[in-house]
Amino acid sequence: MIFLLIHGSWHGAWCWEKVKPLLELAGHQVLAPDLPGHGEDKTPLEGITLRSYVDCIANRLKTLDEPAILVGHSMAGMVISQVAEYFPEKIRASVYIAGFMPQNGESLLSLARLQKLNKITANIRSVPQENAIYFPLEMMEHFAYNTCPEGVFSRLEGRFCVEPYLPYVTPVCITRERYGQVPRVYILCEEDKAVLLSSQQRMLKHSPCNAFTLACDHSPFYSDPEGLVELLLKLT
Repeated sequence: MIFLLIHGSWHGAWCWEKVKPLLELAGHQVLAPDLPGHGEDKTPLEGITLRSYVDCIANRLKTLDEPAILVGHSMAGMVISQVAEYFPEKIRASVYIAGFMPQNGESLLSLARLQKLNKITANIRSVPQENAIYFPLEMMEHFAYNTCPEGVFSRLEGRFCVEPYLPYVTPVCITRERYGQVPRVYILCEEDKAVLLSSQQRMLKHSPCNAFTLACDHSPFYSDPEGLVELLLKLT
């Protein structure tokens, strides 16, 4: 089985460093690319769009000899949804980890606005003329790593990046005939302060699919990598 792991906002492929070897140990092929402008990818921020992300993942899929399980964390839920519309035959299943799971015509921003602002999300600063979204990194631990073991976040602080703005405001174009034919699985994160459990449940209600639950924060790849992998292996 092939897993294609796609990170979320402000992160890079590095966030799968505990998950990838566990899946490989179970005998599976695992790909974990950096999206444009993230991690080791140095694509200039000003040129990055949702289509940039989609093309990045599509290029990986095109090299594979069999359909892959797409795993999208948070923002990457938008990416895997649009990829599923364009290449349903290349995808065995789409897995959303506390991910944005849109309906046709929705953008990440339109979904995020349905969630009540708190003191953390209120400090996220969008600068459209720079195609940038800035997050106060001193708040990241409490925002997305609140159930992680002590010391995990301090090791990661230098890895976060500025997030491109355009992918947040671009609506997906998905259809029942293509996107709708790909099996979907949602992994709810109960202690999530980034995509609140109520928001995850609302998206699941509007787009029903099989669901599992982890008692962790927004970052199960660090707070509960073994539990996350156990759920992913249920799909094989």
